[in-house]
Amino acid sequence: MKSIQVACWLRPVRRGVVAAVLPCVALFAGLAQPAAAESLRDAVRAAVTTNPTGRAANADVKASALELLQLRGEYQPRLVLTGRAGAENFDDSDRLAPIDNRDTKFSREIGLTAELTLFDGYRRANRVYRNASRLDESIFGLLDASETMALNAVEAYIDVSRHISLLDVASRNIARHREIGRQVDDLIEGDRLPVSARFEVQERLLAARLSRLEVEQALADSQARYRAVIGHDPVGTGPVPAVADLPMTKSDLVLRSLRDSFRLKESGQKIAQAKFQSGIVTADEKPQVTLQAGVRTGRDVAGTSGGESDAFVGVQLDWELYAGGRDARRRALQQRTLQAEAERQEVVREVREMAERSWNAYHTSIERTVLLDRRVSAARKTSEQYQDQFRAGTRSLLDVLDAERTFFNVLFESVSADASFTFNQYRMLAAQSRLAAHFDIEPADVPLEPDFTARAQQAPRAAAIFNTEIKALR
Repeated sequence: MKSIQVACWLRPVRRGVVAAVLPCVALFAGLAQPAAAESLRDAVRAAVTTNPTGRAANADVKASALELLQLRGEYQPRLVLTGRAGAENFDDSDRLAPIDNRDTKFSREIGLTAELTLFDGYRRANRVYRNASRLDESIFGLLDASETMALNAVEAYIDVSRHISLLDVASRNIARHREIGRQVDDLIEGDRLPVSARFEVQERLLAARLSRLEVEQALADSQARYRAVIGHDPVGTGPVPAVADLPMTKSDLVLRSLRDSFRLKESGQKIAQAKFQSGIVTADEKPQVTLQAGVRTGRDVAGTSGGESDAFVGVQLDWELYAGGRDARRRALQQRTLQAEAERQEVVREVREMAERSWNAYHTSIERTVLLDRRVSAARKTSEQYQDQFRAGTRSLLDVLDAERTFFNVLFESVSADASFTFNQYRMLAAQSRLAAHFDIEPADVPLEPDFTARAQQAPRAAAIFNTEIKALR
């Protein structure tokens, strides 16, 4: 059988508390494992770059960028080519000569018209601002999806490592009960124990085997979760490093989370979009000024014989001075803005809660792992002493079996607590939207500086945003 190294989780010194390091255990299993284990960094990278959730968010960013770019057309002239042909018959003696009146003619004409909007009540500008905000929202959504996916990958990776360690603990528990069983058999053959003692050991051995069976199922489930999140089978796990540069206080963590949370920034863009949408909808309350020019030529048009052509250039003004329902429309737009602001406040609370709970879980796990390490040491010593006393005839078999069960339960709990301690460090990074950056992950191949809204608003004209470099979208 080949030995497999189980991951060690290193605990830093925090606030005067020195956490003991759980010794790494060598796991002996019947199945050979790959020589090169997959690192946590590689697993997280695979999850963020290949998971369908991340690809969907990436596509959303690209679509939002294209939707912004297509608004360039509203700042450019509109050129329309028109043509018409067909039979016409007019009865208009006041306008037409007798030879043309009531005469059916085959008329045909073709024209070219150019139109450029000079002023539209800032509808186009607000559409640019809104779509720029949508692009920023999509980028923040992609970054937040990357954080969530990275955290899921870390959890899946640590969980597989944890269950491998738990399987080793369960296997050693079975081996220990078998060893006790051999000792009991020797004592029964020497008439120092009744035959019923063998049944007590067998019952505990069966319970240990059942525990291992449950761990095997949980390990298989964790491996299935690993495949779903990371995209391939586990190929062995390596050491999970401790995280440096964590906030020293809960308030510091909360402030960093509220300041840097991608999810909170994403929700803030919805407020901006509601305000820009108000500008789009109410643009028809302002004058609409259009520059128009065109040429036209035709023959036998409008009942007259012969050819004709004309050209025109001018400015057209349209202003809808009154339309019913405008007051209700404005109030509805205000309510949409209030809705977006309330939804953002809800996100603020959720981000704050995640930061506080991550802090609470992390610091509780520090104390918990220290106490459990001490319990493991005490339970190990108790088990060893009881076995010596059992051989000397001063302890009963039941005392030995109970001590062994206590040692197994405490060690089992210690492994899970240690994994939880490590995971909570990464969860604190995720609360601050720093987890993907911790693994140097670039989640998209489009511009990831979510500042399109600010750039569009700060430019002399909203259309200036189209002059900035936006990478080709493939």
